[in-house]
Amino acid sequence: MIKKISYKDQVYQHLKQLIVKGDLNPGEIYSEQMFANQLEVSRTPVREAILQLKHEGFVEIYNNRGISVKPISLDDINQILQARTAIEGYSVKYLTEHIHTVEGQKALQQMQNCLNETKNFLADNASHYKYMKADIEFHGIIVHFTQNTYFIKTVDQMRSKLEQITVNSLTFKNRHKDALAEHQKIFQGICSGDGQKAESIFNEHMLITGNILKTCFNAKSMAY
Repeated sequence: MIKKISYKDQVYQHLKQLIVKGDLNPGEIYSEQMFANQLEVSRTPVREAILQLKHEGFVEIYNNRGISVKPISLDDINQILQARTAIEGYSVKYLTEHIHTVEGQKALQQMQNCLNETKNFLADNASHYKYMKADIEFHGIIVHFTQNTYFIKTVDQMRSKLEQITVNSLTFKNRHKDALAEHQKIFQGICSGDGQKAESIFNEHMLITGNILKTCFNAKSMAY
């Protein structure tokens, strides 16, 4: 059956996208009424959407004042990087060891398609959100190949925060071009059939990403 998307779900998706894209700034106070007026809905679905975003750790609610986007913490960055390194590091090695299977070849083709799509955003270094979607899809293919439901659920649970910190990392100078080059190295490492080599290349990518995220975090902390 075709499900009708509720106003609350539509508002939730809209506000989450604004947060992930960085269009709502931490430290600024926003009102429910402002969003209701912009989206031409009542305050009820806005309030429900905001409560869900609070539960997911995206916003803080201040009684009689409004809401504010919760800034990404250094703990968020460290814990997400640790989880990704553990789960994706294993997944990269697993895929590398199974590239000669039908499923492995299909995964490689999907990854190649992602790399080709990512190239479309190199000319526009401001397309952080679109680039991020292709970036996360590339990594998602690797994890989903394992068919490990616990890996997949864990990555899905942190997906929104992952999207948020990925957009932040892409604001770094030349990051679009550099991240694509790192993904191409991961892809080539997997195609080599050497699991340890592929995992090592992936870990290097995570180390570079972590350093950039922490640099961006420190810069924003000074700005606040």
